Amino acid sequence: MGRVITVLERHKNLIKVKFRGEFGYFFPDTNLVNQSTKVETFIDAEKALSDYLAKEDNQLIMVPRGFDVDDLLFIVQAISKEEIQLGHEGDLGIFEINPDGKIKRQAE
Repeated sequence: MGRVITVLERHKNLIKVKFRGEFGYFFPDTNLVNQSTKVETFIDAEKALSDYLAKEDNQLIMVPRGFDVDDLLFIVQAISKEEIQLGHEGDLGIFEINPDGKIKRQAE
């Protein structure tokens, strides 16, 4: 991994981040790859991950964790709402999504 923008908080329409010791904010629909690709924003990355996991958006909690500036990778954690409601952990893993929509699960 290269330089990573770390997501500190996510609100409905705002993401608080830290990068190189500086704090900042951006919108979830901000194009972070500066190109026209399949996955350009955290919203696109969450949708691609939802499709990959074959679950509806309302069955998942998506937690953006970071964005790798050098490799253009969105880092998103997926959590199952159903499993949490049943009293289980619900963690489905942390995934890296590239601008082409290819998804790779991070090693634990």
